[in-house]
Amino acid sequence: MAEVFAPHDPARCCLCGSVEDLTGEHKVKASTIRALFSGEPMMIGTFDEGARPRRAQSSKSKAFHFQSRVCVVCNSTRTQGADVEFARFDEAARELLAQGADPATAFDDPRYAVGGPPYLNVFRYLAKVLACHIAEVGGPRFTALVEFAIGRSDANLVSVRMGADGRFQFWFDHTGDPEFAGHGGLGATFSKRTGLANGFASSLTHGALRYEFGISFNWMIGLLLRIQHPTFHQRLAEARRETLAASDGASESA
Repeated sequence: MAEVFAPHDPARCCLCGSVEDLTGEHKVKASTIRALFSGEPMMIGTFDEGARPRRAQSSKSKAFHFQSRVCVVCNSTRTQGADVEFARFDEAARELLAQGADPATAFDDPRYAVGGPPYLNVFRYLAKVLACHIAEVGGPRFTALVEFAIGRSDANLVSVRMGADGRFQFWFDHTGDPEFAGHGGLGATFSKRTGLANGFASSLTHGALRYEFGISFNWMIGLLLRIQHPTFHQRLAEARRETLAASDGASESA
């Protein structure tokens, strides 16, 4: 029986566990960066108060890469089809949003019939990004997630919501610049009843379009995560408490 979680090892591929030919994965696809930006030096930063942006010269900048490693085979042969399909889907979804339509209706294209290879490849790409975010903060490889991401399984755990990103509108209103992309790092959800983690989530923003995606799992998986990887589970819980406290503070001051 395959293990549910494999320990994090920065010297191994965060998808398959290989130690051979390790490389980096983009937090936002390089082709997407090239499509969204004019080629001028780009500024990288957050919307946090006091945060100082950094300059990136091109889509190849190390600033756009995860520090977690992916082997050459996973980054090419095993995930290239998903990369290409997601880029195709994303272009259609952004066009729909620009026309005032629901970007999620891109899934109405017969090409994306539920369960078919193109449909699964859209979600495989999101699974890969989520797995990289988990590894980025020292989390274990979630076997079911990475096996789906690299095409060894067709069991899709990932769900996605799509819509306009308010941060893009804020940026555009204040700068007049339509060149915008971002990601949401790693988030975790918790059960109020058990106090156990029950899901991971992240987001991607491509121009005005935002993808919110993640996975959910039952209390047994959450318990296993807490028992086998207690430090990681505790860090997730602390980050969640800090987020909720900040949200409550913002609500009180509003």
